[in-house]
Amino acid sequence: MVRERIRTSALVCLVAFLALPGCATVTLKPADFSWSFESVLTADASGYVKGEPKTIAFNANELFKAEKREPGAAAGSVVRVIRNADGYYFVTSPGFKHVYIFTGATGKLALKKRVLIAEQGMDKPFFNRRDQGVELVANGQTYLLGKKGIISGGKK
Repeated sequence: MVRERIRTSALVCLVAFLALPGCATVTLKPADFSWSFESVLTADASGYVKGEPKTIAFNANELFKAEKREPGAAAGSVVRVIRNADGYYFVTSPGFKHVYIFTGATGKLALKKRVLIAEQGMDKPFFNRRDQGVELVANGQTYLLGKKGIISGGKK
């Protein structure tokens, strides 16, 4: 009886020991979170932008407020968004002075950096994905952006 209990206990311990690696955390790396193309989204009447399924959706009103725009200015406006390999979101809009860099958080985008590009505002800005970062083209200038701001480019 005692031997049987010891054998059963040993068997349970062995099975538990062998099963533990299956419960371990799985990490997949490296991972590239970048989007191949920027999303060009138009805000609805309430300032909400929404992309195709599995992209992004958020209320852009605070962004327009940060740019000192009139309340409701987001409605009907174009917002340009791209994501880099580290998972940071780069957001701007025609007429904006800045590019806003966000991280994704539970149910929100958290501002990490606001980068001044053009004091007079940007005319027809657009993003491109590059191996070194995110390229912004605005007002005849090209900038390479990273999570901390401008890496290179601008006025020559």
